[in-house]
Amino acid sequence: METQLEFEALRKESYSWWSVARRELLRDAVSKSLTAKREACILDLGCTAQLGNAGSPNFRVLNAHSSLPILAFRQIEGDQDLVCTSMEELGLTSNAFDVIVAGDVLQSVPDDLVTLRELRRVLKDGGSLCLTVPAYPFLWGEQDETRGHQRRYTASELRRKLNNCGFEISRVSYFVATGFLPAMLQRIGRNIFSKTIARRPGSAEIAPWANHAMVGVLDLERHLIRYINLPFGTRLVCWARKPTLVAERVVVPAWERQWAARPLPQGMS
Repeated sequence: METQLEFEALRKESYSWWSVARRELLRDAVSKSLTAKREACILDLGCTAQLGNAGSPNFRVLNAHSSLPILAFRQIEGDQDLVCTSMEELGLTSNAFDVIVAGDVLQSVPDDLVTLRELRRVLKDGGSLCLTVPAYPFLWGEQDETRGHQRRYTASELRRKLNNCGFEISRVSYFVATGFLPAMLQRIGRNIFSKTIARRPGSAEIAPWANHAMVGVLDLERHLIRYINLPFGTRLVCWARKPTLVAERVVVPAWERQWAARPLPQGMS
């Protein structure tokens, strides 16, 4: 019974406005990264993009998560190539993936720098990374605690951590700008009028019409950030890449090449 209720909650969440918007956002990132590729390996860390075979039988998608119930739910929903692995110690081969997408994963791990270094390790040279995280520490609330979040990010903090872990930042943009003001007012109101620190058992369920309206609004935002970076929002989206290693060309002087061509005489017997 408990498992059935958990699966029902996961099913409802998969159709929520944020899950739908995040899914389309990550799919856009994968599609753009694979434009010139005929074959590719993709890692969906968190099982949030639901890529299937990414539109081609030559594109292999590996879905990874640390939660067995979520992997079981994704298997029921039809996903294949599911792997249970720790986010901070990926049991995957180094330099294996052309693209990695990580939807709302980084904020839930104890050490996000270790996770980022692991993502860099399994990503191929020149490979792409797209991730989403919740924005602004001052928006921290009950929902973050309920979902087991460890932190929220600012754009500068996310940039710094990715740079420290060896990534090249392509773009960082805020997202869900239309929800920023309501979220901030709600946070201020709870700080002023809340009379208890007890956690609520769950978040209020959004009406279907409101969920559908938010999906439409975020669809417009998603098309907008193809051209500009949004200056604020309740989420952050980052596009980065692993630098390609370039062999350094060393020019050896002519006189040094001449002496190196044959050994010096060692004397006569």
